[in-house]
Amino acid sequence: MTEQTLALEREFIETVGPAYLARAKAPRPESLRSWRNRSLLPLLNRLHAPVTRLSSHRARIDDHHMVWLEGGNRLGEPVVLVHGFGASKENWLPLLPFLARRYHLLLVDLPGWGESQFHPNAEYGMDHQVERLAAWLRMRLGRPAHLVGSSMGGGISGLLAARHPKLVNTLTLMNAAGVAGQGRTPFELGLMEGRNGLVARNMKGVFQLLATVMSSRTLAVLMAPAMYPDMVARRHVNEHLFRHLMKHQPDTELPAFSSVSAPTLVLWGVEDNALHVSCADTFKALIPHAEVTRLEGIGHLPMVETPQVTARLLRRHWRAARERAIVAR
Repeated sequence: MTEQTLALEREFIETVGPAYLARAKAPRPESLRSWRNRSLLPLLNRLHAPVTRLSSHRARIDDHHMVWLEGGNRLGEPVVLVHGFGASKENWLPLLPFLARRYHLLLVDLPGWGESQFHPNAEYGMDHQVERLAAWLRMRLGRPAHLVGSSMGGGISGLLAARHPKLVNTLTLMNAAGVAGQGRTPFELGLMEGRNGLVARNMKGVFQLLATVMSSRTLAVLMAPAMYPDMVARRHVNEHLFRHLMKHQPDTELPAFSSVSAPTLVLWGVEDNALHVSCADTFKALIPHAEVTRLEGIGHLPMVETPQVTARLLRRHWRAARERAIVAR
């Protein structure tokens, strides 16, 4: 890895991480120890199961009960969908109608998130989550999957593809975290001052968070009441998890984004107010063979805001990789 490449890989975490940790208030340990997951996600998943035909599963990975939804075409190519910070596997539900007929879909909750287990004394840096996700992939599939990661999940997926290439058929980085762009969003600038717009403490904070990650304020208004209870109840846990992402920087001795060899799509909503759209150019510089597609009028969550278009781009990416593999034989 050249010095220039290493600088691109490390700029975001080395610039933002120390500044955030120095200014942001850490949650009290007793708040973490007393937290109990009372999310309505299990009820939601039981309600939609007859329609989506997704079944809920769990396995023990690195001392965590890890939960995922699974369905679609069990004979099709496996697709693993990895959510972002403050989110859960349910973020991917809008894609189901456009992917389920052909693909074997696995929507996973990373340890610490959604229905998966959180331990106050466990480590939740990128490297830790990469290895947990890799262990789960080996356990559940044992063959390469199309790996799609949103935001934080994109950064984790990119590092996994670099370090465990035999587990990954293709990679999609969707508004992915992990690198700096030429520009900075208000959210990114806020982190430098110790303010985290992705940790909501009241209804106003929930609305502002949703308005940050989606281009449609109408959609943010409609979703805020439903998401308020879980987001606010998790605020101490989410702050703790974010601090771990900033504190435990990826190991410079391990492969990073520039080592990704899998066919890669970098997908970015141009109106992203969380991670600047110019981050897509940084990923392209680190992964030269990647295809970059920008979505006009879309924010940080393309799979929520424009699921049909997002699914079409994913299918095209997977089909192109499949055709290239056939030609190469």
